[in-house]
Amino acid sequence: RPGYVTDRVPGSYSRLPYRGQDYFYSDGYWYRPQGPRYVVVTPPYGMRVRSLPSYSQEVWVGSALFFLAAGTYYTYQRDGQDYEVVYPPQTVEPAYTQQVPASSAYDPIAYPNNGQSQEQVAQDKYDCYRWSVDQSAFDPADPNSPNAPAMIQVYRRSMVACLMGRGYTIN
Repeated sequence: RPGYVTDRVPGSYSRLPYRGQDYFYSDGYWYRPQGPRYVVVTPPYGMRVRSLPSYSQEVWVGSALFFLAAGTYYTYQRDGQDYEVVYPPQTVEPAYTQQVPASSAYDPIAYPNNGQSQEQVAQDKYDCYRWSVDQSAFDPADPNSPNAPAMIQVYRRSMVACLMGRGYTIN
């Protein structure tokens, strides 16, 4: 949350100078130096980053697509192939949807047994995907993810177990 102070910026980060000040971006969070430490801040509108974290959400407001990560709204900018920090949408109640990676060859084919809605199927697949990535350390949506055969097997078994536990038949 903005105001949180830490000794260092966690993980890999990008240093982004903006109007004479340095900002640091790491996994959806923004930091600014404060003496020898760093404080979590709300980024200035107009800042741009190359990528968003995997937990970011798509937010549709009318026909406009926004992305939400760590409380900050972004829009995709085709000209620079990056994401720009924007003001939160104000006019319409947003409809939130998880950003679900496209199905991959590693994902099982699942059929709902309990009349789950399309929204519930999408949520279940996303939840099972996130859980399977956590269990296996393999992420089929990340081209830089390690992909040892044992990791892939754990990912597949985790997906099957999770989906079956939520009422799906697996093919």
